[in-house]
Amino acid sequence: MGRQSKILIIGLFLSEKNKNLIYRTAADQLAEILVDNGVQIIKSSNKVNKIYRAFDVISSLLLHYFSYKIAIVPYYASKNAYVIENWSTLILRLLRKKIIIVVHGGGLPIRLSNNAPKYLKVLNRADTIVCPSPYLQHEIGKYHIESIVIENVLKLSDYQFHQKQTFRPNILWMRAFEDVYHPFMAVEVLAKLKETFPEAKMIMAGGDAGLLQQTKELAVSKGLQNDIEFPGYITNEQKNNLSLDFDIYICTNKIDNAPVTLVEMMCLGLPIVTVNSGGIPYMINNGENGILVEFDDVNAMKSAICEIIQNPELGKKLVQNGLLTTKKYGAEPILQKWISLFNQLN
Repeated sequence: MGRQSKILIIGLFLSEKNKNLIYRTAADQLAEILVDNGVQIIKSSNKVNKIYRAFDVISSLLLHYFSYKIAIVPYYASKNAYVIENWSTLILRLLRKKIIIVVHGGGLPIRLSNNAPKYLKVLNRADTIVCPSPYLQHEIGKYHIESIVIENVLKLSDYQFHQKQTFRPNILWMRAFEDVYHPFMAVEVLAKLKETFPEAKMIMAGGDAGLLQQTKELAVSKGLQNDIEFPGYITNEQKNNLSLDFDIYICTNKIDNAPVTLVEMMCLGLPIVTVNSGGIPYMINNGENGILVEFDDVNAMKSAICEIIQNPELGKKLVQNGLLTTKKYGAEPILQKWISLFNQLN
């Protein structure tokens, strides 16, 4: 981008203090790719506390006024995030900065249907709206909102691919323990799977967002207390190590947009069995790079897992096609799309 001004990116960014407390955000991954390719950026913020982060973001918008022309604002529109998203876009508009809103979160379509004016007013402040998948592009398009698709970027070199020849009933589940990710379904699936494969086991990795204790209690009630491990938040290094011992990834989300976790699992060589919620069917072609089942259909998910175990050729096909899918989320194609957008707005 030559000697052009810096790009300001709002989001939650990793730091030494918070790296074991939060999952890495799409904004943080985008920032790394841009910096690696010579784009100068301003990041705000690494404060986990939402009140501190709000003050930090607003301060950055004002203090760096002369350093940036373009700001990237993630838009989750969740109860807590909305406050920062609303005020930051309002201030940016008053400052006459170019605003790129990146729409995230599978819950936005529901929020729009319940209170469209509230959420559309933020979107209407943007100079450009970016969607990580055609799913959200389609959903906001119902309200005559134009957008472009730029997929979430992933540093593919951080993941070690393993080509498995056989697949054991060793299951990996990885999300936060909250209602939107439906961890109870994963426990129910393992209980069903053990009827066919008594040796089946599962790792449920992720931070507690309110449902960890209830998930553990459900596991105990199913007699699975020795079959499920709860390691908490896991790093990329741990993901790479776990992919050697765990052979199939399951996704039980109630709602989602374009979960990067699915791409991570493809990078690691794990076949994916997932519910067909939200934008997931836009990423997963059933029977090609994963298997789709209806939400909360425990029996269907168990059957899909059994099919992979009993037919390893299917598993290998899913893995190979998954690896091909990851290429469009790599740095090079995504970077080109962002640089093109920056040049248009400059």
